[in-house]
Amino acid sequence: MTGYSESQTVSDKKTVRKSSLKNWAFGCISRTRKENQHTSLPPTKPKQLFGAPLEDVCDNDTLPTPILDMLYFINQKGPFTEGIFRKSPSIKSCRALKKKLNCGDTVNLNEEPILVIASVLKDFLRNIQGSIFSASLYDKWLDVIDQRNEDDKIKAIQRLLDQLPRANVVFLRYLFAVLRNIEQHSSSNQMTAYNLSVCITPSMLCLSNSGSSENFTKQISFIQFLIENCLKIFGEDITCLFGETSVSSDNSNITDIIDNSEKVAGM
Repeated sequence: MTGYSESQTVSDKKTVRKSSLKNWAFGCISRTRKENQHTSLPPTKPKQLFGAPLEDVCDNDTLPTPILDMLYFINQKGPFTEGIFRKSPSIKSCRALKKKLNCGDTVNLNEEPILVIASVLKDFLRNIQGSIFSASLYDKWLDVIDQRNEDDKIKAIQRLLDQLPRANVVFLRYLFAVLRNIEQHSSSNQMTAYNLSVCITPSMLCLSNSGSSENFTKQISFIQFLIENCLKIFGEDITCLFGETSVSSDNSNITDIIDNSEKVAGM
């Protein structure tokens, strides 16, 4: 009986180890902590990064590491890339990167074209189940544009943000920090707040039944307002989410950004 028990234990350990290698454990936590966790958990199905509610792919409302990495590289290279979020990269390259990220493969984003990363991020954003702004609040977001002045619009937006899942708000803080950084360098990249809003609005606010030209104009105006007023809406600390802004594109600060995301989620 002792021999059978030992054999069974070894077999169980191999099964757990094999499943942990397949498991998509990207909970936006530090890499050191990830290495020391979940070693004895039973096998679980890999999580899909694309097409799920954002809160389902986050751990304690912190962003998945692949999403943080993409935001980081866009924040670094995007401000100096003409037509970032507007120019269309290779569809084949975008599909390949999306597949790797969805399978949990290790990806060196420093070797990926920045236009591909930006396109895949838009794909992720577009496929968040229920919409990053929550489909049930769609009309209320557009009503913001009808508010009388800037202060009223900002207060209305902040009230609506309080109704979103916390993970969605964390993502929006990072995203608009990136968009603002790009807009601040529009003389280099030709992407003003308006141009950015035209390019990214379809990934954020367009619902299947919201195709009228009037609605699209409102959607663009709303996203443009968010970009131009993101410091007042989300707080001036969003400029520090990535550490030093728009520096050389290496991996040295990504762990710090992951730790920063945990702090943002805990706010």
